[in-house]
Amino acid sequence: MARTYHEKQVQGLIASIVAVAGLAWRGRAAVAALAALVLTLAQAVPLTAQSSDLGDEAEAGLALVNLDLLDRRDGYAIPADSRFLPGETIHVYFQIGGYQVGREFRISLSYETRALDPDGQSFFAAEGGKIDTELAPQDENWMPVVRYSPRIPDHAGGGTYSIQIIVRDELAQTSVTARLPIAVDGSRVQRADQLLVRNFGFSRAEGGDLLEDPVFDAGEEIWADFFITGYKTREDNTYQVESDAWVEDAEGEKLFDFKPAGEAGSPFYPRLWLPARLRLQLDESIPPGRYAVVLRLRDMVGGVDAIEHHDFRIR
Repeated sequence: MARTYHEKQVQGLIASIVAVAGLAWRGRAAVAALAALVLTLAQAVPLTAQSSDLGDEAEAGLALVNLDLLDRRDGYAIPADSRFLPGETIHVYFQIGGYQVGREFRISLSYETRALDPDGQSFFAAEGGKIDTELAPQDENWMPVVRYSPRIPDHAGGGTYSIQIIVRDELAQTSVTARLPIAVDGSRVQRADQLLVRNFGFSRAEGGDLLEDPVFDAGEEIWADFFITGYKTREDNTYQVESDAWVEDAEGEKLFDFKPAGEAGSPFYPRLWLPARLRLQLDESIPPGRYAVVLRLRDMVGGVDAIEHHDFRIR
């Protein structure tokens, strides 16, 4: 249960009042001391649902209470430094306390939650709402609950993302904000302002270690991983990229064509790079020498093409 400094202060004062109350019949001095302590107690209690009779004249203590990351929407709290992967959903939970209560036992709150990438750009739709209701006597300790479950895009890069929260007390004309950092482990691809390939690498197995010196034997399997970036997007984040690939020898003769590929979409969060992978099964009879994987890229939105060569050797 969340506890504030004021709660601890009030508990100490209550203990003092009980001690003085035992002396209440021994004289006016004890009664006067009791009255003074009761007055101090009344001043120490912040304006919350418990002090609704004070209306707009008391100072508000608006606060976010029990702000947590959960393992699922209605689940249990997880460590604040938990790490997430692209495609995962972040479940945020918090309560609102210290709000002001009006003369007719009404509260009026508004809130907004936003999911931001490391550059401060929204990666999921913002959510918000209003809480305008009348409290019943049994609601004296009630705190509104807010949940927000943004999904990290599948193509998100790594870095520190964040959840921004803003809560406003419309009666007290006060607000409170918080920014909850979210660690995301994703691909880190340097952006470009022209169509090109980043992080190209050969390996001997799917998802295997990249080779510093890509040398293969006849009959081996070749894998290549890379990212396409630098293509243009429209205002609604529409993109369309197509590609061809083939293998050629040192004389530039084409030996093998890969199946053409393409991808298009209009995601909420802009897709700034596209992952790609090639697989080539070398023939047992391929002669030793220098070869190259040739990539031809087409940005259909930007209207530009690009060609890249990536060499490997057969020994």
